[in-house]
Amino acid sequence: MIYRKFGSTGIEVSAIGFGGMRFRDEDDIESCGELVKAAYDEQINYFDTAPGYPRSEEIFGIAIKEMKKTRDAKPFYISTKTMKTDADEIRSQLETSLKRMNLDYIDFYHVWCVFSFEGYNERKKKGVMKQLEHLRDEGLIKHICISTHAAGPDIKKILSDYSFEGILMGYSAMNFAYRQEGLEAASRLKCPVIVMNPLGGGLIAKNPERFSFIKTRPKETVVEAALRFLINDERITIILVGFSDKSQLREAASAADGYKPIGAEVIGHIKNNLQESFNELCTSCRYCDKCPEGIDVPKMMDVYNHYVLGDTPLDFINRLRYHWGINLEDDYPGKCTECHLCESACTQKLPICERLKTIRREVKKFLKSQPQKEKNA
Repeated sequence: MIYRKFGSTGIEVSAIGFGGMRFRDEDDIESCGELVKAAYDEQINYFDTAPGYPRSEEIFGIAIKEMKKTRDAKPFYISTKTMKTDADEIRSQLETSLKRMNLDYIDFYHVWCVFSFEGYNERKKKGVMKQLEHLRDEGLIKHICISTHAAGPDIKKILSDYSFEGILMGYSAMNFAYRQEGLEAASRLKCPVIVMNPLGGGLIAKNPERFSFIKTRPKETVVEAALRFLINDERITIILVGFSDKSQLREAASAADGYKPIGAEVIGHIKNNLQESFNELCTSCRYCDKCPEGIDVPKMMDVYNHYVLGDTPLDFINRLRYHWGINLEDDYPGKCTECHLCESACTQKLPICERLKTIRREVKKFLKSQPQKEKNA
Protein backbone atom coordinates (compact mmCIF):
# COMPACT_ATOMS: atom_id res chain seq x y z
CA MET A 1 0.00 0.00 0.00
CA ILE A 2 1.10 3.56 -0.72
CA TYR A 3 0.90 6.08 2.12
CA ARG A 4 0.82 9.86 1.91
CA LYS A 5 1.04 12.73 4.39
CA PHE A 6 -2.32 14.29 5.16
CA GLY A 7 -1.40 17.95 4.82
CA SER A 8 0.33 19.36 7.88
CA THR A 9 -1.34 16.96 10.32
CA GLY A 10 1.62 14.58 10.43
CA ILE A 11 -0.80 11.72 9.74
CA GLU A 12 0.08 9.14 7.09
CA VAL A 13 -2.95 7.79 5.25
CA SER A 14 -3.35 5.04 2.68
CA ALA A 15 -3.69 6.22 -0.92
CA ILE A 16 -6.73 3.93 -1.21
CA GLY A 17 -9.48 4.66 1.29
CA PHE A 18 -12.62 2.67 2.12
CA GLY A 19 -15.82 4.40 1.03
CA GLY A 20 -18.66 2.99 3.12
CA MET A 21 -21.70 3.48 0.90
CA ARG A 22 -21.65 0.53 -1.50
CA PHE A 23 -22.14 -2.50 0.73
CA ARG A 24 -23.97 -5.24 -1.13
CA ASP A 25 -26.36 -6.19 1.68
CA GLU A 26 -26.35 -3.74 4.58
CA ASP A 27 -28.78 -5.89 6.53
CA ASP A 28 -26.03 -8.51 6.80
CA ILE A 29 -24.04 -6.23 9.06
CA GLU A 30 -21.67 -8.96 10.27
CA SER A 31 -20.47 -9.81 6.74
CA CYS A 32 -20.19 -6.13 5.85
CA GLY A 33 -18.19 -5.55 9.02
CA GLU A 34 -15.85 -8.36 7.97
CA LEU A 35 -15.28 -6.54 4.67
CA VAL A 36 -14.26 -3.37 6.53
CA LYS A 37 -11.90 -5.38 8.73
CA ALA A 38 -10.48 -7.09 5.62
CA ALA A 39 -9.65 -3.66 4.18
CA TYR A 40 -7.81 -2.82 7.41
CA ASP A 41 -5.90 -6.09 7.04
CA GLU A 42 -5.03 -5.04 3.47
CA GLN A 43 -3.26 -2.00 4.99
CA ILE A 44 -6.04 0.50 4.21
CA ASN A 45 -6.23 2.92 7.14
CA TYR A 46 -8.72 5.61 6.04
CA PHE A 47 -12.42 4.78 6.36
CA ASP A 48 -15.18 7.13 5.22
CA THR A 49 -18.86 6.90 6.09
CA ALA A 50 -21.88 9.14 6.78
CA PRO A 51 -25.08 9.01 8.85
CA GLY A 52 -27.07 9.06 5.60
CA TYR A 53 -25.57 5.80 4.33
CA PRO A 54 -28.28 3.49 5.73
CA ARG A 55 -26.38 1.20 8.15
CA SER A 56 -22.82 2.12 7.25
CA GLU A 57 -21.84 3.68 10.58
CA GLU A 58 -23.29 0.68 12.39
CA ILE A 59 -21.26 -1.64 10.14
CA PHE A 60 -18.12 0.38 10.77
CA GLY A 61 -18.78 0.06 14.49
CA ILE A 62 -18.63 -3.74 14.28
CA ALA A 63 -15.29 -3.63 12.47
CA ILE A 64 -13.88 -0.90 14.71
CA LYS A 65 -14.40 -3.06 17.81
CA GLU A 66 -11.83 -5.45 16.36
CA MET A 67 -9.62 -2.80 14.77
CA LYS A 68 -9.24 -0.92 18.07
CA LYS A 69 -7.39 -3.91 19.52
CA THR A 70 -4.39 -3.10 17.32
CA ARG A 71 -4.91 0.63 16.80
CA ASP A 72 -1.82 1.70 18.76
CA ALA A 73 0.48 -0.37 16.57
CA LYS A 74 -1.56 0.00 13.39
CA PRO A 75 -3.41 3.34 13.31
CA PHE A 76 -6.63 3.94 11.38
CA TYR A 77 -8.67 7.08 10.75
CA ILE A 78 -12.43 7.55 10.54
CA SER A 79 -14.28 10.14 8.50
CA THR A 80 -17.96 10.99 8.72
CA LYS A 81 -20.17 13.96 7.90
CA THR A 82 -23.09 16.24 8.73
CA MET A 83 -25.64 18.22 6.72
CA LYS A 84 -27.17 19.75 9.87
CA THR A 85 -27.13 23.52 10.34
CA ASP A 86 -28.45 23.85 13.90
CA ALA A 87 -25.72 23.66 16.56
CA ASP A 88 -27.65 21.30 18.84
CA GLU A 89 -28.57 19.03 15.94
CA ILE A 90 -24.94 18.88 14.80
CA ARG A 91 -23.84 17.86 18.30
CA SER A 92 -26.63 15.29 18.61
CA GLN A 93 -25.82 13.74 15.22
CA LEU A 94 -22.11 13.61 16.05
CA GLU A 95 -22.79 11.93 19.38
CA THR A 96 -24.94 9.35 17.59
CA SER A 97 -22.14 8.70 15.08
CA LEU A 98 -19.62 8.23 17.90
CA LYS A 99 -21.91 5.79 19.70
CA ARG A 100 -22.61 3.77 16.54
CA MET A 101 -18.93 3.43 15.75
CA ASN A 102 -17.65 2.82 19.29
CA LEU A 103 -15.44 5.91 19.11
CA ASP A 104 -14.48 8.75 21.43
CA TYR A 105 -13.76 11.13 18.55
CA ILE A 106 -13.96 11.46 14.76
CA ASP A 107 -10.69 12.07 12.96
CA PHE A 108 -12.10 13.89 9.93
CA TYR A 109 -15.54 15.53 10.18
CA HIS A 110 -17.03 16.93 6.97
CA VAL A 111 -19.52 19.65 6.17
CA TRP A 112 -21.51 17.41 3.84
CA CYS A 113 -23.18 17.80 0.43
CA VAL A 114 -22.13 21.34 -0.42
CA PHE A 115 -23.25 22.04 -3.99
CA SER A 116 -22.10 25.64 -4.45
CA PHE A 117 -20.29 28.53 -2.78
CA GLU A 118 -23.68 30.07 -1.95
CA GLY A 119 -24.75 26.86 -0.23
CA TYR A 120 -21.55 26.79 1.81
CA ASN A 121 -21.93 30.46 2.73
CA GLU A 122 -25.49 29.90 3.98
CA ARG A 123 -24.26 27.21 6.34
CA LYS A 124 -21.43 29.41 7.53
CA LYS A 125 -23.91 32.23 8.30
CA LYS A 126 -25.95 29.78 10.39
CA GLY A 127 -22.90 29.11 12.55
CA VAL A 128 -21.94 25.66 11.29
CA MET A 129 -18.21 26.39 11.18
CA LYS A 130 -18.21 27.91 14.68
CA GLN A 131 -20.00 24.87 16.08
CA LEU A 132 -17.50 22.50 14.44
CA GLU A 133 -14.69 24.56 15.93
CA HIS A 134 -16.31 24.19 19.38
CA LEU A 135 -16.55 20.43 18.89
CA ARG A 136 -12.92 20.35 17.81
CA ASP A 137 -11.92 22.31 20.93
CA GLU A 138 -13.76 19.70 23.01
CA GLY A 139 -11.83 16.91 21.32
CA LEU A 140 -14.90 15.28 19.76
CA ILE A 141 -13.53 15.87 16.27
CA LYS A 142 -9.92 16.30 15.20
CA HIS A 143 -10.03 17.92 11.76
CA ILE A 144 -12.71 20.01 9.99
CA CYS A 145 -13.18 19.09 6.35
CA ILE A 146 -15.70 19.66 3.57
CA SER A 147 -17.42 17.30 1.14
CA THR A 148 -18.58 19.01 -2.03
CA HIS A 149 -20.06 18.44 -5.47
CA ALA A 150 -19.42 22.03 -6.52
CA ALA A 151 -17.66 23.00 -9.73
CA GLY A 152 -13.99 24.00 -9.72
CA PRO A 153 -14.49 27.79 -9.48
CA ASP A 154 -16.81 27.44 -6.48
CA ILE A 155 -14.39 25.05 -4.77
CA LYS A 156 -11.68 27.66 -5.23
CA LYS A 157 -13.87 30.32 -3.55
CA ILE A 158 -14.80 28.00 -0.67
CA LEU A 159 -11.21 27.06 0.10
CA SER A 160 -10.15 30.70 -0.08
CA ASP A 161 -12.84 31.60 2.48
CA TYR A 162 -12.14 28.99 5.17
CA SER A 163 -9.06 26.96 6.09
CA PHE A 164 -10.55 23.50 5.75
CA GLU A 165 -8.14 20.73 6.73
CA GLY A 166 -9.26 18.49 3.90
CA ILE A 167 -11.66 18.47 0.96
CA LEU A 168 -13.64 15.54 -0.43
CA MET A 169 -14.65 15.96 -4.08
CA GLY A 170 -15.71 13.82 -7.03
CA TYR A 171 -12.87 13.37 -9.50
CA SER A 172 -12.03 10.70 -12.06
CA ALA A 173 -10.63 10.02 -15.50
CA MET A 174 -14.18 10.63 -16.69
CA ASN A 175 -14.75 14.16 -15.35
CA PHE A 176 -11.37 15.59 -14.31
CA ALA A 177 -11.88 18.77 -16.35
CA TYR A 178 -14.99 19.76 -14.33
CA ARG A 179 -13.11 20.17 -11.04
CA GLN A 180 -9.62 20.91 -12.28
CA GLU A 181 -9.68 24.47 -10.97
CA GLY A 182 -10.77 23.25 -7.55
CA LEU A 183 -8.02 20.65 -7.42
CA GLU A 184 -5.44 23.25 -8.37
CA ALA A 185 -6.73 25.63 -5.67
CA ALA A 186 -6.55 22.90 -3.02
CA SER A 187 -2.99 22.08 -4.05
CA ARG A 188 -1.96 25.74 -3.95
CA LEU A 189 -3.48 26.16 -0.47
CA LYS A 190 -1.93 22.86 0.68
CA CYS A 191 -5.37 21.45 1.48
CA PRO A 192 -5.38 17.63 1.26
CA VAL A 193 -7.73 16.23 -1.39
CA ILE A 194 -9.79 13.09 -0.89
CA VAL A 195 -11.37 11.86 -4.11
CA MET A 196 -14.80 10.19 -4.22
CA ASN A 197 -16.35 8.46 -7.23
CA PRO A 198 -12.92 7.63 -8.72
CA LEU A 199 -14.65 5.17 -11.04
CA GLY A 200 -17.27 7.65 -12.21
CA GLY A 201 -19.95 6.23 -9.92
CA GLY A 202 -19.12 2.74 -11.22
CA LEU A 203 -19.49 3.69 -14.89
CA ILE A 204 -15.81 3.13 -15.69
CA ALA A 205 -15.92 -0.41 -14.32
CA LYS A 206 -19.19 -1.13 -16.14
CA ASN A 207 -17.86 0.12 -19.50
CA PRO A 208 -14.31 -1.27 -19.76
CA GLU A 209 -14.11 -1.09 -23.56
CA ARG A 210 -15.16 2.53 -23.73
CA PHE A 211 -12.62 3.48 -21.07
CA SER A 212 -9.78 1.28 -22.31
CA PHE A 213 -7.91 4.44 -23.34
CA ILE A 214 -6.84 4.97 -19.72
CA LYS A 215 -4.90 1.69 -19.57
CA THR A 216 -1.11 2.04 -19.66
CA ARG A 217 -0.22 -1.66 -19.36
CA PRO A 218 -1.41 -4.68 -21.37
CA LYS A 219 -2.59 -6.75 -18.38
CA GLU A 220 -4.08 -4.16 -16.04
CA THR A 221 -7.82 -3.89 -15.60
CA VAL A 222 -9.64 -0.68 -16.40
CA VAL A 223 -10.33 -0.29 -12.66
CA GLU A 224 -6.62 -0.56 -11.83
CA ALA A 225 -5.85 1.91 -14.62
CA ALA A 226 -8.45 4.42 -13.41
CA LEU A 227 -7.10 4.27 -9.85
CA ARG A 228 -3.47 4.53 -10.96
CA PHE A 229 -4.37 7.57 -13.08
CA LEU A 230 -5.41 9.24 -9.81
CA ILE A 231 -2.60 7.82 -7.66
CA ASN A 232 -0.21 9.35 -10.17
CA ASP A 233 -1.53 12.84 -9.36
CA GLU A 234 0.49 14.08 -6.38
CA ARG A 235 -2.20 16.67 -5.61
CA ILE A 236 -4.50 13.83 -4.51
CA THR A 237 -3.97 12.36 -1.05
CA ILE A 238 -6.66 9.65 -0.80
CA ILE A 239 -8.84 7.86 -3.35
CA LEU A 240 -12.06 6.53 -1.82
CA VAL A 241 -13.33 3.30 -3.33
CA GLY A 242 -16.74 1.91 -2.42
CA PHE A 243 -16.30 -1.83 -1.95
CA SER A 244 -19.06 -4.42 -2.25
CA ASP A 245 -16.93 -7.56 -1.89
CA LYS A 246 -13.39 -8.76 -1.27
CA SER A 247 -12.56 -9.17 -4.97
CA GLN A 248 -13.11 -5.43 -5.47
CA LEU A 249 -10.97 -4.79 -2.40
CA ARG A 250 -8.13 -6.90 -3.79
CA GLU A 251 -8.33 -5.18 -7.19
CA ALA A 252 -8.04 -1.72 -5.62
CA ALA A 253 -5.20 -2.85 -3.36
CA SER A 254 -3.36 -4.28 -6.37
CA ALA A 255 -3.72 -0.92 -8.15
CA ALA A 256 -1.71 0.65 -5.33
CA ASP A 257 0.70 -2.22 -4.76
CA GLY A 258 1.52 -2.48 -8.46
CA TYR A 259 1.65 1.24 -9.12
CA LYS A 260 4.55 2.69 -11.09
CA PRO A 261 4.83 6.39 -11.97
CA ILE A 262 3.14 7.34 -15.24
CA GLY A 263 4.97 9.94 -17.30
CA ALA A 264 3.49 13.33 -18.13
CA GLU A 265 3.41 12.48 -21.82
CA VAL A 266 1.29 9.38 -21.21
CA ILE A 267 -1.07 11.29 -18.88
CA GLY A 268 -1.40 13.98 -21.56
CA HIS A 269 -2.21 11.29 -24.11
CA ILE A 270 -4.96 9.90 -21.85
CA LYS A 271 -6.49 13.35 -21.38
CA ASN A 272 -6.33 14.11 -25.09
CA ASN A 273 -7.97 10.79 -25.91
CA LEU A 274 -10.86 11.45 -23.55
CA GLN A 275 -12.78 13.43 -26.15
CA GLU A 276 -12.07 10.95 -28.95
CA SER A 277 -13.05 7.95 -26.83
CA PHE A 278 -16.20 9.58 -25.53
CA ASN A 279 -17.37 10.66 -28.97
CA GLU A 280 -21.00 11.54 -28.18
CA LEU A 281 -20.43 11.95 -24.43
CA CYS A 282 -19.64 15.18 -22.62
CA THR A 283 -16.03 15.57 -21.43
CA SER A 284 -16.94 18.21 -18.80
CA CYS A 285 -14.79 20.99 -20.23
CA ARG A 286 -17.43 23.53 -19.00
CA TYR A 287 -17.24 25.85 -22.02
CA CYS A 288 -21.03 25.49 -22.27
CA ASP A 289 -21.58 27.06 -18.85
CA LYS A 290 -23.15 30.22 -20.30
CA CYS A 291 -26.91 29.63 -19.96
CA PRO A 292 -28.88 32.92 -19.66
CA GLU A 293 -31.67 30.97 -17.89
CA GLY A 294 -29.34 29.75 -15.16
CA ILE A 295 -29.22 26.10 -16.17
CA ASP A 296 -25.95 24.52 -15.06
CA VAL A 297 -25.39 22.82 -18.41
CA PRO A 298 -22.21 20.92 -17.40
CA LYS A 299 -24.15 19.22 -14.60
CA MET A 300 -26.94 18.29 -16.97
CA MET A 301 -24.49 16.84 -19.49
CA ASP A 302 -22.82 14.85 -16.73
CA VAL A 303 -26.25 13.45 -15.92
CA TYR A 304 -26.79 12.61 -19.58
CA ASN A 305 -23.52 10.64 -19.56
CA HIS A 306 -25.00 8.56 -16.75
CA TYR A 307 -28.21 8.18 -18.73
CA VAL A 308 -26.25 6.70 -21.64
CA LEU A 309 -23.78 4.60 -19.66
CA GLY A 310 -25.81 3.57 -16.61
CA ASP A 311 -27.63 0.30 -16.08
CA THR A 312 -31.08 1.82 -15.53
CA PRO A 313 -32.79 5.23 -15.80
CA LEU A 314 -32.70 5.31 -12.00
CA ASP A 315 -28.91 5.71 -12.15
CA PHE A 316 -29.12 9.12 -13.72
CA ILE A 317 -32.22 10.11 -11.71
CA ASN A 318 -30.21 9.49 -8.56
CA ARG A 319 -27.32 11.45 -10.06
CA LEU A 320 -29.64 14.45 -10.34
CA ARG A 321 -31.04 14.07 -6.83
CA TYR A 322 -28.17 12.91 -4.69
CA HIS A 323 -25.01 13.98 -6.50
CA TRP A 324 -26.15 17.39 -7.76
CA GLY A 325 -28.89 18.09 -5.19
CA ILE A 326 -31.54 18.99 -7.77
CA ASN A 327 -35.22 18.79 -6.83
CA LEU A 328 -36.95 16.85 -9.60
CA GLU A 329 -40.17 18.84 -9.16
CA ASP A 330 -38.40 22.07 -10.13
CA ASP A 331 -38.36 21.07 -13.83
CA TYR A 332 -34.80 22.37 -14.01
CA PRO A 333 -34.04 21.29 -17.61
CA GLY A 334 -37.41 22.72 -18.69
CA LYS A 335 -35.99 26.24 -18.31
CA CYS A 336 -34.23 25.83 -21.67
CA THR A 337 -35.44 28.33 -24.32
CA GLU A 338 -33.34 26.72 -27.07
CA CYS A 339 -31.22 29.82 -27.61
CA HIS A 340 -28.37 27.40 -28.48
CA LEU A 341 -25.73 29.57 -26.80
CA CYS A 342 -24.40 26.48 -25.01
CA GLU A 343 -24.21 24.52 -28.25
CA SER A 344 -22.28 27.31 -29.93
CA ALA A 345 -19.70 27.16 -27.13
CA CYS A 346 -19.50 23.36 -27.02
CA THR A 347 -16.14 22.15 -28.35
CA GLN A 348 -17.73 18.79 -29.23
CA LYS A 349 -20.79 20.36 -30.90
CA LEU A 350 -23.13 18.17 -28.87
CA PRO A 351 -26.93 18.54 -29.28
CA ILE A 352 -27.34 19.94 -25.79
CA CYS A 353 -30.89 21.24 -26.16
CA GLU A 354 -32.13 17.84 -27.32
CA ARG A 355 -30.37 16.20 -24.40
CA LEU A 356 -32.06 18.56 -21.96
CA LYS A 357 -35.38 17.50 -23.48
CA THR A 358 -34.44 13.85 -22.96
CA ILE A 359 -33.56 14.46 -19.32
CA ARG A 360 -36.80 16.35 -18.81
CA ARG A 361 -38.83 13.57 -20.42
CA GLU A 362 -37.19 10.88 -18.27
CA VAL A 363 -37.65 12.91 -15.09
CA LYS A 364 -41.35 13.40 -15.84
CA LYS A 365 -41.71 9.69 -16.56
CA PHE A 366 -40.01 8.85 -13.26
CA LEU A 367 -42.15 11.27 -11.25
CA LYS A 368 -45.30 9.91 -12.80
CA SER A 369 -44.33 6.38 -11.76
CA GLN A 370 -43.72 7.31 -8.10
CA PRO A 371 -46.15 7.37 -5.20
CA GLN A 372 -46.93 10.97 -4.24
CA LYS A 373 -44.99 10.78 -0.97
CA GLU A 374 -41.75 9.86 -2.81
CA LYS A 375 -41.79 12.53 -5.50
CA ASN A 376 -39.93 15.08 -3.45
CA ALA A 377 -37.44 12.57 -2.04
